[in-house]
Amino acid sequence: MRSFFALAWQARDMLLLPTAANRQPAFAVYARAGAGEPWVAHALHVLTLEQDLISRLTLFVEVGGPSLFPGFGLPLVLPDTAKSGR
Repeated sequence: MRSFFALAWQARDMLLLPTAANRQPAFAVYARAGAGEPWVAHALHVLTLEQDLISRLTLFVEVGGPSLFPGFGLPLVLPDTAKSGR
């Protein structure tokens, strides 16, 4: 899976913030078009773990509705201070 994401994210900058969904580990994914651009909400990745291994990855893409990120208490655009905390 690591190889897939390394290839899939080469074209864009991505920032993952750890969170949780339904008591499962998750990541809020933010993307930016280029250096100096704002980090914008992109997707929520929810991991299902079995025996400490990822058995399923469920993606919720922001285009599914603007309430996805706010529903998790996450902003749609990260403040400038988040850019340096990669």
